[in-house]
Amino acid sequence: MARIRLIVFDMAGTTVDDVIDGTPLVLKSYDDAFRRHGVEVPMETLNDMRGRDKREVINMLGGDKAPEIYKDFVEMLQSNIAKVKEMKGASDTFTWLRTHSVAVGVESGFPAVITHDIVKHLGWERHGLIDYWTCSEIVEEERPSPAMIRRTMRHCHIRDPSEVLKVDDTAIGIEEGHNAKCLTIGVLTGTQKKEKLEAAKPDAVLPSLRELPDYLTSNRLV
Repeated sequence: MARIRLIVFDMAGTTVDDVIDGTPLVLKSYDDAFRRHGVEVPMETLNDMRGRDKREVINMLGGDKAPEIYKDFVEMLQSNIAKVKEMKGASDTFTWLRTHSVAVGVESGFPAVITHDIVKHLGWERHGLIDYWTCSEIVEEERPSPAMIRRTMRHCHIRDPSEVLKVDDTAIGIEEGHNAKCLTIGVLTGTQKKEKLEAAKPDAVLPSLRELPDYLTSNRLV
């Protein structure tokens, strides 16, 4: 396998710990926003939608109330950003990758304003831990389209997808990596079960991103 020059990480559930009071912020914000407008959506359905563009999910499930639901959803996210933490080991992993000349990108199905505010809150750009961030709203395509990965590749001046690795906690994020023709790794720090991730056929499944440096070293990918 080729040496990895760029790793593109998902955010919520992979590099971002959005669990607040025992519930992922994304799922709670979905649920609260739908319920506020009298729309009942099973939590299992919302969990299966993790990794997708948030506006598209609400448009799909919210009917003619979708615009108002989406507005409330974004407001709920914004009001809780200060409570969001990075996943354990995220900064250490980013630092390790940078010292091994591997570029770091993060991406999300969050709206652009939320993605920007989370990155700013966690200090990843300020401390030089990432090279680039993007989201589905910016590229105007949602997963499993490879558009976010390809945009990050262009920014980092990388043309060969065999030199790129996608790390994600959702099956649709793994599919995104396949569509970009890059290597893929699933992590079990999100809300989707190992069986669901394995069904997407990643190159590996790790307990968390903290195991990533050892995996890359043992497989001679850096």
